[in-house]
Amino acid sequence: MEKKYELSTGILECYPFHALFYFKATAFNIAEAKELSKALDTHYRGRKCVVISTREFTKTINPLVYQEVPSKSVVGVAIVSNSENVKNEAIEEQGLFKGSFGYFNCIEEAANWAETVVN
Repeated sequence: MEKKYELSTGILECYPFHALFYFKATAFNIAEAKELSKALDTHYRGRKCVVISTREFTKTINPLVYQEVPSKSVVGVAIVSNSENVKNEAIEEQGLFKGSFGYFNCIEEAANWAETVVN
């Protein structure tokens, strides 16, 4: 791990090819997206990364965060969960993100995928 950030919506751990976001909040809106985007763009500074978001339960994600708060560094998003409801939510989110998007059952699978996306 390169660095760990404590954000208002969860913990962000930055690695060379991916940022692991332990998403703990119940909602994710513009202010929270700006906070995450700023941390990512500051940390990666021109490098590309994939955000891996762990989710135990469904969340309220403002769809505008994908359009109005794009990160310069993020080229992919991976959702990690074993919940069928979270999987359905991720399917809806997939159409909002312009980069690579995947759903995985474990962090290791998502991290391996992230490395192929970045390289």
